[in-house]
Amino acid sequence: MATRRDFIKSLASAAAAAGVAGAPQFSFAQDGTGRTKTFIKVFQRGGADGLHLFPLYNDPAYLAYRENLAILGPNGSDGDRALSLGTAAAADRESTGIRGMNPNMAAMMDIWDSGNMMLAPSTSFEGSGRSHFDNQRWIGTGARNNIIDGYMNRYMQEVTKAAHPLRGLVAGKTSISTEIRGEIKVPAIVQSGAYDISNSDLDNFNCGDGCDDFRMTSIMEEIASHEVDLSVAEGNIKDNQLVLLESIQDVSDAAAAYDLDPNAPTYSTSSLGRGLKLCAQLLKHDLPLEMAALDWNIGWDTHRDQIDIENTVNPFTDQNKSYNARIAQGAADFQRFWDDLGPALMQDVVVLVGSEFGRTKKENGSVGTDHGIGGAWFAFGGPTRQAVAQDVSTIDDSVVSENYLPRLTSYRDIIGEIMVRHMGMEESLVSTVFPDHTFNDLGLFPTSTS
Repeated sequence: MATRRDFIKSLASAAAAAGVAGAPQFSFAQDGTGRTKTFIKVFQRGGADGLHLFPLYNDPAYLAYRENLAILGPNGSDGDRALSLGTAAAADRESTGIRGMNPNMAAMMDIWDSGNMMLAPSTSFEGSGRSHFDNQRWIGTGARNNIIDGYMNRYMQEVTKAAHPLRGLVAGKTSISTEIRGEIKVPAIVQSGAYDISNSDLDNFNCGDGCDDFRMTSIMEEIASHEVDLSVAEGNIKDNQLVLLESIQDVSDAAAAYDLDPNAPTYSTSSLGRGLKLCAQLLKHDLPLEMAALDWNIGWDTHRDQIDIENTVNPFTDQNKSYNARIAQGAADFQRFWDDLGPALMQDVVVLVGSEFGRTKKENGSVGTDHGIGGAWFAFGGPTRQAVAQDVSTIDDSVVSENYLPRLTSYRDIIGEIMVRHMGMEESLVSTVFPDHTFNDLGLFPTSTS
């Protein structure tokens, strides 16, 4: 479990970095609208199988190529079948393919049925490879470039809004995601209520047994309060140390207010559950969170044993299979977040979920799937409209010659549209956020809700 030391260390790096030349200085002013638009990107690291999450269940080739892994269509008496995405999406298709939803994601059907969720089932990027590390890094930077800042950070650099140390955030984990790493320093916070300082953490402060839990922050406050003759750099660090302390207080206050709500849902303790809960706490406390990077990691790299083939009754929904149970857990956390924020706040938030690549259209000899190209990305909230982006009607070899789905949708167009239509960024800046990319408006987020 993370300690307050972890939290302070992550925020301290942001505060210290803000004290160097050229880094932005933080202030707590709200922008003139009084409302903040939020973009939450959730990464499925490992290469999620889009055909498993959103099966092309009416395609004979899908059924043939996935003898064990194909999920049948919704018309059946058992509960081990794909969930129908309904006629509204079918009317919007550019192809005749019919996608369903994995039965473990049943908790998300309320979101789909609201008309506020989209699916882009064959998404990747130009120049995509099949290396986990390369693709994750290139998706994070927005280009096949390993050294530039992440696209979320470049958005924050280009779009001037209320400067706040919690304007950007990595939630639910301690490592900084590539998407949000860059010139503007952001904290990585595991969860709001898990940074207590134990006595052992404070040995260097000679506190001994029974030390005050807030002794570290007390020491920092005492140091920061001294009026001394400091250099510009030292002064900036001192000022930002106060910001650090106020950030801790912001998160603590948000969590305390949230805990007073008897209707607050119980999220899972997974990194996704922790991250979504933290975002909900900050947003419900009116903190100006604009960019948040989260992970939904369940073991997406399914080279073998994607299902238990010995289970002939419910191989796709058996919750004793970790893969099934963790898909269900993630879907339930998304639904909790949706209900937690409610319609008013959700119109200011877009959640986008995607992976570094999809997987092979054919199962392998180990009842698994290998690295592919096109994968399923989905989004909900904000101005998202119920739609299925361009898709294949069949994965038959005569139509899709490679053993993976093609890239029919660029993830950069999806995110570009979110930034323009939802966040209010000038369309001309898309090529700055995503270098050398020509923006194609897909119409998945047609209006900005104010």
